[in-house]
This record gives sequence, structure tokens and C-alpha cells, in this order.
Amino acid sequence: MGYGYVAFVDLWRERVRVEELPEDAAELFIGGKGLLYYFGFKLAPRGGDPLDPRFNVLVVAPGFLAGLAPSASKVGFLARSPTTGILCDTYAGQVFAAKLRRAGFSALVIRGRARDPVYLYVEDGRIELREAAHLWGSSTWDTWQAVRRETRLGASVAAIGPAGENLVRIANIMVDGFRAAGRCGLGAVMGSMNLKAIAVWGSRAPEVHDREGLRKAYLELYERFRRDEATRAWARYGTNDGVTHCARLSMCPTRHWRRPWLPEDEARRLSGDEVLAREAPRSAYREYAGVIWGWGCPAKCAKLASPRAKGREYVVVKPEYENLAMLGLAPEVLDLDEVLLTEKLVNDLGIDSISFGEVVSWLMELVEEGLVRPEELGGLRRPPRFGDAEAVRELARLVAWRRGIGAVLAEGVERAAQILGRGADRAVHVKGLEQAAWDPRGRRGLGVSYATADVGASHLRGWPEPHEPPSRGPASQTVESMIRDRDWKALQDTMGLCAFIPYEPEDVARLYRLATGREVPPEELMRVGWRTEALARVYAALLGRVPEHDAAPRRWMEPVPEGPLRGSRAFADERDFREALRTFYRLRGYHEEYGVPLPETLERLGIGWASDEARRALEAVRARLAG
Repeated sequence: MGYGYVAFVDLWRERVRVEELPEDAAELFIGGKGLLYYFGFKLAPRGGDPLDPRFNVLVVAPGFLAGLAPSASKVGFLARSPTTGILCDTYAGQVFAAKLRRAGFSALVIRGRARDPVYLYVEDGRIELREAAHLWGSSTWDTWQAVRRETRLGASVAAIGPAGENLVRIANIMVDGFRAAGRCGLGAVMGSMNLKAIAVWGSRAPEVHDREGLRKAYLELYERFRRDEATRAWARYGTNDGVTHCARLSMCPTRHWRRPWLPEDEARRLSGDEVLAREAPRSAYREYAGVIWGWGCPAKCAKLASPRAKGREYVVVKPEYENLAMLGLAPEVLDLDEVLLTEKLVNDLGIDSISFGEVVSWLMELVEEGLVRPEELGGLRRPPRFGDAEAVRELARLVAWRRGIGAVLAEGVERAAQILGRGADRAVHVKGLEQAAWDPRGRRGLGVSYATADVGASHLRGWPEPHEPPSRGPASQTVESMIRDRDWKALQDTMGLCAFIPYEPEDVARLYRLATGREVPPEELMRVGWRTEALARVYAALLGRVPEHDAAPRRWMEPVPEGPLRGSRAFADERDFREALRTFYRLRGYHEEYGVPLPETLERLGIGWASDEARRALEAVRARLAG
């Protein structure tokens, strides 16, 4: 079989070049996350503003097994993040990935800025640039519907909303109106390129080594997963019962991370059962069944919900835990109908709900503490207070259109604190990426994962085991387990697999062999995550984010105020944190003080071609720390 094709799109010159995927990229980086970092590292400039298209590149890559295995439905997007400045990858499910693979592409690499707004239409090996001025200003939902009418009703569409157009640094990319590639502000990167959307449709089954063997493996795995008890549990709730769990574990972001523990009666107001009680009618499923579930999903956990608000009978995809936590708990809005309305608005505007929940609840804390003056709250009818759902939505509109105080929040929490000249000590982020909705004061070692993750404070870069409070022992004891889980998650992102379907590494190796004819042990496939992380850290070190920003926000070290983990901190003390970092660096083959991959580690991983940049990064870090 061939290695697949990559389309290089130059928006300024209106040119498309298609090349076969290089052999080393195909074998060492495979697809999805692997290819995102392969092309990102090679092509993204090492400086300048990520919102200047001269200093960025957008890479889109479907998981390698997309459309070939059960629940292989994830597509990845990567660019230099407008909030962090470094490489960042983010993912969405549904059917975009499989359709891009069936259109004949393993990756799209997009550069430059179109003279006027455009969207890309990808179909069976062809790519067109189409005029999109008539779509500029439209919501992500309306853009999805319009582009399908203009291309094919079966096309899958990744689109930005007004937030991306207005270069809001926390803007997201919405896929088919329901699913967000949310983190790192990549919607703003598309906006900076005058790129409103990417639509894909394909009719060609990807070339594989053993099609009949792959078909049999698909059916066998699908049946195994369908019967699995854990899969059946996910089918009911997905992650939308997460509030009940975070409340019990003292891991909630309530009231801007000041109430990580919640009593049961409060948590119940945003529970999975409350979400299911608002399930949309069957007619909605008939209309959207082809997009809310990825191809071949045995769980089908995605549900459609509608808020109980007269005159606001929206249909939204059921909120995931991160939506409920950051749009509900963080600003302390415990009314599910209000949260659903906010979710719909934020998605339509094209704003990342995690980052938005952080900047809004951070502002509410500053207002509550008297650190922001009324005259600094331009655009608001009244000061935003915890529990005020309408203020949250008002802020969403201000952020999307960069008006008043919204123009400050649109910069992300790290920059917003710099602009205001206060609140940096209360901002909860790592490397400029706002923290996801699980408080590390409730799980030993989770703070190490946040601090060292390639993109910043993401909850999708490795969970430590066992799940126990930080008081149980040194955080360094959990690092090895976190690394194993990080590499497994990276392999899932490379293959396009849903993290909640109980695949084993041996299953992935079997599917990979049937698809390619290459016999690769599971442990070797798992190295793709080590490779991508190593490249990401070299890149981040050259830009001054590593190791200086492998850091712990102050809030992590404030004791939990109440509940069963009262007094708990993410780390026992600064020494505990630093020892965990050194342990991580040592186990990864990075410089134990500088946190930069050593050239010999890159050689061991088969990416010695990056060694010269690793040496430059080591010298740059040495000079910065000495200065």
C-alpha cells in the first residue's frame, strides 16, 4: 500500500500542491497527532505573532484508523497557539476524520492569508478554494448548514464563528455544529488566514493491506465493545455525569476553583440524570443521527438536549463534563437550563468553553475582591457576579466581538492579567493555556501532568495512577504511570480512537498490521507520543516556554477549604513539585535541569534530524537561566 497523500494549500497564492506522505513520516508518526507534530515542527516558524499568517501554519490530520475501526472518529488540528505561542493540537469527533480519509488525504497543511474570505472544499482528491464573504459574520451552526447546501448535504464541515473572525485568542473550531476542537485558540488562526471553513466529502475507501482481515477484526471488536459493561455505562452518560464525580473527589472548579468539593444536593443540579431529563425528541435524532455519532461507534454516548426555556427551544449536543464544569461550576451557575443556553451561544460564537469559563470566573473573582473598577467593565450593564448566567452570556458576546472588557478577556487569562496589571496570581493556567476542569488538589500527580503537558494545562495528556489524594506520598511516585497513560492517549489521538472505548494496545497493533502489512509491537507504536512530545518541548524551549513555564499556578497550593480533602494541596510543597519535575525529565531522557530532550534521546526515537535544534534549545535555556 502507499503512504497516503498530503495537500499543501497556499491561500495567498491560491495554489494547492499534493504530495505523497514521506516514508519516515508514515512509519514513525503514522497519522493524526503524529503527523500534526511532524509537519508542525518542520514548518511552523519559531517566532512572531501566531495571529500573523507569516508566522504560522495550520495542519489538519485524521486519525490513521478513521473509518477503519470502531469509534475511530477523531480529527486533529494543530498550529502555533495564539495564547501560548507554541505548538498545540486539539481534536473533534464525529465524521470529519473518516470523510477526509475517504477523500484521499492523510493531512492538509494550510499557509498564508486569503485576500478575501474563503472556505476549502475537499472531495475525492480535489481541493477547491471557494468564496466565503457571504458567510463572514455567521455563527458556526449557520456556516455548517450553508456550506453543506453549497457543496453536498453529506459533507462534514469544520467552521469558525465571529470569535475566530475577530481573532479572539480563545476561539475554537466547531465541527458539524456540535463538536468542538476547542483548545488553544486555533479558530483565531483560521480567522487570521481568512479561512471560514473546511468542508470534506469522500467516496474512496482508504487503501489497506488486508481488507477482509480488517473487516473481520472490525466486527469482532465492535461486538466485544458493545457487550462491555464499561461501554454500556458510557452509552448512558458519556462524561456528562462528571459533576457528581468531581464533587465527591474535591476536583471541581466551582467559584473559580475556590470550592473544589460540593455537597451532593448542589452537584445533583448539574448531574447526568438532569441532562438526560432534557433529552431532545426523537425527531431531532432522525435529523442529526448522521453527524452526532462517529462512524462505527458501539457506545453512541452523544445525546441531544433541549433547555426548558420558553421561546428558547434550542437543540444542543449534550454537554460534556468540561462544558458543565467551566460554563456552570466555574462561574457558579448551578441551573442546568442556563448552562445549556450558554453552551449553545458559546458554540455558535466559536469560543472554547474551557478557556472562556476560566477568564469569566477569573474576572468575577477580581470584581468580588474589588480588584477591577466599574469603569473597566465597559459593555456590561452591571458588574458580573458569581451565579449570574446572563452576565456570562453577555460577556460571551463581548468577547466574540472584542468589545469593552470582552476585548481584554479575548486575549486569554495570561494576557488579560498582563493588560489589567493585576490578577496574575489568581489566573489558573499553564504556559498560557487555561486549565481544564479537574482540580489537581484532588489527585496525586495530576499537577505534574498539567505542568509538563506539551500544550499546557490539558486533562488529556496523561492521568497518574492510582487515584488517591496528594497527601498519600511524593508526587514523583506517580510520574511513571502518568507517562504510560500519556503515551497511550497520544497513540489513541494518532489512530483517531475514542478514549472511552476499551481498546488495548494489542488491538491497535493488530489493526495497524492489517491496514499496513507492518508488524510493529504495541510498545513501539506507543513511542509516537514520546516523539511528538520531544518535538513539542524542543520547539517550546526555543520560544522560552520550557522549562520556565513548567509551573504550578498559585491556586494549586492553596488548601482545599472544606470537604473530605480539607487542607489538601496539589503538592506537599515546592520541593515535592520540583522533584516530580526532575523525575519526569529523567524518565523521558531530557536534561534533568533544563527539561529539553537530549540529542541522544532523539536519536533513540528515530528523529535524529531534530538534534541540531535540540542542541540550540539546550544552549538557549542555559543562557536564559544563567541570565
